[in-house]
Amino acid sequence: MTNAGVQRSESHEPLIQQLNELQAEILSPWDFVRPDAFTFRLGMAYLKTHRPRVMYLAFDETDDWAHDGKYDLLLESYARTDRYLRELWEWIESDAQYRGKTTLIVTTDHGRGNTSADWRSHGRTIEGAQDIWIAFVSPDSPLRGEWRTAAPVFQNQIAATIAQLLGLNLGEARPAAGRPISALWGGTGR
Repeated sequence: MTNAGVQRSESHEPLIQQLNELQAEILSPWDFVRPDAFTFRLGMAYLKTHRPRVMYLAFDETDDWAHDGKYDLLLESYARTDRYLRELWEWIESDAQYRGKTTLIVTTDHGRGNTSADWRSHGRTIEGAQDIWIAFVSPDSPLRGEWRTAAPVFQNQIAATIAQLLGLNLGEARPAAGRPISALWGGTGR
């Protein structure tokens, strides 16, 4: 199932219906961006009800507040997202189906400018926008903390890493795809 933007989530569950109604009632500074609170609450409801093997959540507010130049709201949004991730992880670790068997990958789709003149932007012409960060929480990985000695990893390796965690080989289906991030399993290279 895919649900994005301000699209209603199709469900007969009362909580989902209530979130759909609230989403339509609130004022938002953006026409086509769902506030992260709804993304998170709809995602949690879906997780608890449908128990997927893989789930993808994309939060937008940090990017949009930065584009709008609202640094104070950007920081508030980062803090809220951090609380969402804590709540998600605590729920995962409290559930017998997911506890000790779940990998959480947190990343960004792009970086931002590095200076006070360009922090609101990203794209090919903005220095720093090519840099992203990735965090892994995984019972399958012995590596902890910041990877100071590992080779650089790249965004195109994330899908292959997810596939490997699921016991699949993305390279067989897509030979040009990035390779799994071997450092997660104790390797030193990409």
